[in-house]
Amino acid sequence: MKGGKKTMNFENKKGLSTIVTTLIIILLSLVAIGIIWVVVSNVIEGGAEQSEINAKCLQIDIKATAAGCDGGDCNVTYRRSSGGDDIDGIKVVLSNGQESFTHSVSGNVQPLSTNTTTTIATGLAGNISSVQIAAYFIDASGNEQICATTSTFEF
Repeated sequence: MKGGKKTMNFENKKGLSTIVTTLIIILLSLVAIGIIWVVVSNVIEGGAEQSEINAKCLQIDIKATAAGCDGGDCNVTYRRSSGGDDIDGIKVVLSNGQESFTHSVSGNVQPLSTNTTTTIATGLAGNISSVQIAAYFIDASGNEQICATTSTFEF
């Protein structure tokens, strides 16, 4: 090719299209792996947080020690045993055997302390027959996570 022009021949493009196709498949595979990773990591993190709350709940023991109602207003006395982390509050469930009323008491109950919540207006008809108490924690999302362990006081 003395003194001649160099020309590129683009008539055979099969090799180029194979490379582009391979790169697109690799890119789509990476995107799919990224999506799956995000979903799996969120599931694992949510399960880990729930496990942490369940472990905290196992260490908490709160029991109703006395309860009394006058009309629709009730007073409930409860005691927390030693141990466990600070809680964010308790749920007091009053029942007359057919209906129930849930009252939230926010704030920590110190270990080995006895507290009384007064004038809980239940609005329930008939005599209140039982009280259930369960501790709860606030999770990272700001939602109440109620412990599965409850104590029941019959009166």
